[in-house]
Amino acid sequence: MALAPLSMSPKEAVLESVLPSLYLPIAQVDLPILNPHEDKALQLKEVTQWLFSHGHSDIASKLLSCGHSFTRLRDKNGHEKYGRMACKKEVCPRCGRKGSRVHKTRVIRAKDRLMWAPVLGYYVFTLPEQISAMRLPREILNRLEKESCDIVYRHFKSEGSMARIHLADNKIGRLRIHINVLFPITGTNGIGRVENIIINAVRKDWTDFINKFFCLNIEEADANYSFATIRAKKAHMIKYVMRPIIDAFMFMTLSDEDKEYIISLGRWHNTRWFGKLSNALYKKYLLSKGIDPTKHLKEDVYLSNICPICNEKFRFIDIVSRSDLPLHRLRFVDNDTAVDFEIFAKLKELSCRKKTQSRS
Repeated sequence: MALAPLSMSPKEAVLESVLPSLYLPIAQVDLPILNPHEDKALQLKEVTQWLFSHGHSDIASKLLSCGHSFTRLRDKNGHEKYGRMACKKEVCPRCGRKGSRVHKTRVIRAKDRLMWAPVLGYYVFTLPEQISAMRLPREILNRLEKESCDIVYRHFKSEGSMARIHLADNKIGRLRIHINVLFPITGTNGIGRVENIIINAVRKDWTDFINKFFCLNIEEADANYSFATIRAKKAHMIKYVMRPIIDAFMFMTLSDEDKEYIISLGRWHNTRWFGKLSNALYKKYLLSKGIDPTKHLKEDVYLSNICPICNEKFRFIDIVSRSDLPLHRLRFVDNDTAVDFEIFAKLKELSCRKKTQSRS
C-alpha cells in the first residue's frame, strides 16, 4: 500500500518549489536569507546584537552608522567631491567584504610600493596546527611578521618587504594564523626563477625559528611561495594578500572566545612594512629609483586630493548625511564617491583618452 504524502506548511511548500538540486551552489539561489554569506542586513543584525550583548556597544554603534555620512571636499574654484565615511572594522558587513572601499584602499597603497618590482615575491609562512589555532597576543604576532621578513631579506637580499597576517583560512568556525610576505626582487633578468637551494634554506630557517620560539620539535614547517613577473599576476597577489581577514560571516561562525580575541586586535597594525619600504623611508627610496610613490593613489578618485580639472587641492568643508546629499547636482563615480557634473565629465574624458592610448 502506498504511503500518503506528508502535509507541508505553506513555507515548506514555497521552499520546495524554489530550492535547487544539491549540485547547484547555494549562492545561485535567488533567496538572500538562504545564503547568510551574502545577506548583509542579516550579518549586520547578528554581529551588532552580539557586540551589544558582550559589552562592545561602541563598536556596534560604529557598524550601524557606517556608510551613512559623507565628507564634503571642495577646491578653491568650487569643484566638489563627496566621499563615503567608513568605520573600517573588518567585522562590518560593508567594510569587511572583498572589494570594499577599505580593501581597495589597502590594495592601492600596496601597489604604489610593490608594482614596480621586476619580480614580486610572495611567501606564506604557516604555523603548526596547534599553534595556528591559538589566540596569540599581538606581541607574538609582531615577532612572527618581523622574523618572516628577516628570513626573506637574508635569502633574497630584498631591500624591503611587507608582512600581513591572516587569522583564518577558507574553513569557517576556526582560527588558522599564517603570515603573508610580499617583497620586490631586483637584480634579475625578469624571469623570476629561484634556485631550490634558496627555497630549501628559507624553509629550514622558518622551521628552526618555529621550533626554538615555540619549544617544538617538528620536522618541517611549511613555507609556500610564488613569484610574479606579469603585471596582472602581481596585482592579483597584492589584492589577495590585502583582502579582509575576518569578515562578518566568518566572525559569526567563531566561538565567543575567538570573537573576543578578534575584537581585542582592533587597534593592532596588522600590515607592516620593513626595510626601505617602511613608512618612513619608502617615498625617498622609490623617488631615488625614478618611481612615483603615489601613482596609483593619484589615479583613484576617492583617495586623490587633487581636482582633475584645475589641479588644485581639495579642502575639507564638512560632513553631510547621506539623506542630505545634493543629488540633483552630483554623479556617483562608484558606490563611495560622488562628484559634481564638471568633474564627472572630466573623469569620463580622461578615461576615454586612457583607453585610446592603451589600444594604440
